[in-house]
Amino acid sequence: MTKLLATLGAPRARAIVAVAGVLAYLASGFYTVPATSLAVTRLFGATVDAAVPPGVHWWWPRPIGQVDRAEVTRAFTMPVGYLAIEDARGMQPDPSIASWLTGDTNILQLRAKVNYRIADPAKYLFGSEQPAQVLRYVAGSAFTEAASSLSVDDLLTSGRLALLERVRAQTQLLLDRWDVGLQVLAVNLESVGPPAVVMAAFQDVQNARADRERLVSEAETYANGLVPVARGEAERKANEALTFQNQRVSRAHGDAERFAKLAAEHRRAPDLLERRLYLETAERVLPRVRRYVLDPGGDGALPIRIIE
Repeated sequence: MTKLLATLGAPRARAIVAVAGVLAYLASGFYTVPATSLAVTRLFGATVDAAVPPGVHWWWPRPIGQVDRAEVTRAFTMPVGYLAIEDARGMQPDPSIASWLTGDTNILQLRAKVNYRIADPAKYLFGSEQPAQVLRYVAGSAFTEAASSLSVDDLLTSGRLALLERVRAQTQLLLDRWDVGLQVLAVNLESVGPPAVVMAAFQDVQNARADRERLVSEAETYANGLVPVARGEAERKANEALTFQNQRVSRAHGDAERFAKLAAEHRRAPDLLERRLYLETAERVLPRVRRYVLDPGGDGALPIRIIE
């Protein structure tokens, strides 16, 4: 090689070396982007392409250009209410990051995980120095705001879904506002409960509330079984009273109508009607009367013949 350069001469040799160096420099600009990532190309520090797709590409090597890659298909997890290293070592979390104040001035310890991915590589790489820590603080702020608007009963029972959805929406809103480049996929609540020092008292309160709900449920069940029976009995008595009323009214109307007819007949032939009524009454009454017949020819004794 030295003999070749000496044969070609110093100026030509330097030119060949320079060209070879330029070619080697340009060849170093080839790069690959994995299938799970996107690349961001920069020229003198300014972003040129914020989403270079997977494959083999070429860009100006350093120091003119620069290529940065970010995984966009992988889902990451950020713990809230505790630190991953403390959880791995079995340590209790710091109360300052594990406790939240509810809307009715109770304190609950909460553990959650935020699943997220990189949505905008350029904003993720250059929008903030520590985007994961920004996410931790933003999610903690969202939990604080959401928990302070709910009561302790809601957080422990039916209000959990509303809490998680509100935290997800608020976290995403702040991340977009600050151009962090992250997308919140889901917020999962691992556990929520009172601090250990008040666990026993809190459990007593919960047991009392459970007993109250049980007694109320039993009373409602008893009432639901008794009220229909009482209503049915009341309806039956009302129907019987209505039936009796209709019978008495009908009978009264019939008696009045019959009396009116008799009064009309009496005005036409009073003697005949009175005799007929007398005979009809005697026929109806006499068969139920015991009759005693005495022999008038007796000697003072009272032999009695009973005639049925």
